[in-house]
Amino acid sequence: MKRKSRMPIDELLSYWIDISKRPTLTLADYSLFFDRMADNMTYFAELYGWYRLKHVEQSGDKFFQGVNWLIWHQNHLKKLAAERGELGNNEYAQMKDVAKKFIPRIKKGFGRDIVAAIDNKTPLQDVEALLSYSTKLTYRWAAGIVVSNHIATLLIQLSRFRTGEKCKKDDLKTLADNLKNRTTNQKLKAFLTRSHRRIEDADKLRNRCAHVIEAEPTKQEIEQSISFARLLQKYIAHKSDRRSDQLKA
Repeated sequence: MKRKSRMPIDELLSYWIDISKRPTLTLADYSLFFDRMADNMTYFAELYGWYRLKHVEQSGDKFFQGVNWLIWHQNHLKKLAAERGELGNNEYAQMKDVAKKFIPRIKKGFGRDIVAAIDNKTPLQDVEALLSYSTKLTYRWAAGIVVSNHIATLLIQLSRFRTGEKCKKDDLKTLADNLKNRTTNQKLKAFLTRSHRRIEDADKLRNRCAHVIEAEPTKQEIEQSISFARLLQKYIAHKSDRRSDQLKA
């Protein structure tokens, strides 16, 4: 059985900040809430060690003890909420309280890791993080803009424009057609030809996220653009490897 991966600490911090500020919480949020608490407690157990973590609790900070109690009783708590069909005031207050108390503890214990993680994150990882935070339309808009602009950047980078040369239009279809005409890489040219539908879909996503009168972007459309961007990145990586081999020679 494949082990479930733990959420990165910087994304956990963003998750708690979002929960602390979100006006509406659902049963689905409540279920995910327990997974995120478990992830966080694993980080703090590694930071302090279980013995020191118990010492922290005994010194007067009962927060971790309360979180462990919630995780231990999660099946019962989730069942009660599901039978009711909605979250009660207690669950709302509980989630908000835990979120607000996790935030300063994460910043204090993992400040250096958070800065490093944010600095090292690729645009596509930023997109995936945005999609994991919330299903809100604003998150999908932001994710769609980042991934479509990243695709435009990759197409421009692969086109290898000369110094001072500018592209007159930066819609994805024009950039892809321009690259197809300029490149001498036959595999890349064939890939762009086969990917005309992917390019059209990515361009539509870009327009949807840039203009509020367009249809709302879906998570599936954004994930398809992420997949297309990853395929494009392979040609960037291949070009870098070839240049490295030439330098070595």
